[in-house]
Amino acid sequence: MTPLPATSLENAVRVEAAIAHLMDAARGRPVFLVDGDHTLSPDDTSRTFLRAAGLDPLPIKERFQRDGYVFEAFRFHAEIHMALGEAAFDRLADVVARDAPLHPGAVAFLRAARARGLVCVVSSGIPRVWRAILALHGVDDVPVIGGIDPAAPYVFGRHEKALVARRFRSVATSIIGVGDSDVDTELLRLAHHAVVVVNHRRNIDLLPHLTDHPSVWQVAPRGDPHPGLRVLDFAALHTLAQEDVPCR
Repeated sequence: MTPLPATSLENAVRVEAAIAHLMDAARGRPVFLVDGDHTLSPDDTSRTFLRAAGLDPLPIKERFQRDGYVFEAFRFHAEIHMALGEAAFDRLADVVARDAPLHPGAVAFLRAARARGLVCVVSSGIPRVWRAILALHGVDDVPVIGGIDPAAPYVFGRHEKALVARRFRSVATSIIGVGDSDVDTELLRLAHHAVVVVNHRRNIDLLPHLTDHPSVWQVAPRGDPHPGLRVLDFAALHTLAQEDVPCR
């Protein structure tokens, strides 16, 4: 099994290589970069995966609480999963996917967005699980970007999501970023339109970073929107591809 990159520079090279084949599809079109866990789904599929494998996700949570969303913490997060081996990924990905709910309107959004431009799921969780989820809902042609996979491992966290956004921004007409937490902060700040999906923690770690963003929207799947932010349903998010790109 290929080891995880040891440094952030080595890792960046691997992330760039992972998305290189998508550049032509993004050129001259809107690009939607969409988080998975707690964004398209109310669940955290990575935690579900670990528990199904008999592991406690608490050490990962404690590492993030101690160090923040830095490369070393995301590498530790990936290491825990990768140590389970290829057989565990083969055995558990489909099982976790079958039990993973999606928010109402999420699939309709993905279908409409792929007709407008390039839409990618950008996951700090397990891409194999997200590919299985998308396949179950008939949108398996939506690419999933993420590195917790024994077949092509790399670290994919806060900074790496920004790297992807920056790379797509260089060729796309606009970037629509969709996320729920501080892991998505840099991606959303680089997006022309930033969409916050109201999560179980009411995005307390994300919203303070977006106060100066010129185009912030929200989706409130539970019907509890934040005051002062424009609201869209999931099924209408694709229309942001038609919105004027704000000056940044």
